[in-house]
Amino acid sequence: MKTKSYILILFCLSFIACTTTYALDKVGYINLQRLVNESNLGKAAKANIEKMRQEKQTEIDQKLEDIRKLKERVEKNGSLMGAKNKAEKVEELQQMYKTYQRMVTDAKEDLTKQDGKLVSTILERADGVLKEVAKREKYSIILKDPDAIGYLDKKVDITDMVIKAFNKKMK
Repeated sequence: MKTKSYILILFCLSFIACTTTYALDKVGYINLQRLVNESNLGKAAKANIEKMRQEKQTEIDQKLEDIRKLKERVEKNGSLMGAKNKAEKVEELQQMYKTYQRMVTDAKEDLTKQDGKLVSTILERADGVLKEVAKREKYSIILKDPDAIGYLDKKVDITDMVIKAFNKKMK
């Protein structure tokens, strides 16, 4: 009977020892969107994408202005044009509008694609830095997915630490 009690006590103590060991593990969280937006590399890439967006917007605005001018001419001089000439201008106007719509769609797709490449590149480069920080600071787990977290204490957010290390490494 004493042996069974002794084994039961040892068994219970082993569970306590296991939970104590797990309690010493450090858990951290990184906000990947902040890393992309606030890192020097991310800011530079976002500036390049914004420049590209402005260039595309200028082209789109010019095309829209061309459409507006042709439409005004057709409306203004439509009664003076022959039926065939007017039909040609209306057809030209429709083609210009289709081209305009294609330009808008292509620009959106291009910018979305470039933004995706940017995020992917930054996250690939930052992964090594994240692992270095985790090892140096002795983190056992780093969470990346904000949807998987119900509550997050600011003490476990290591985003600032990773951004600083990432910026330093990317100089």
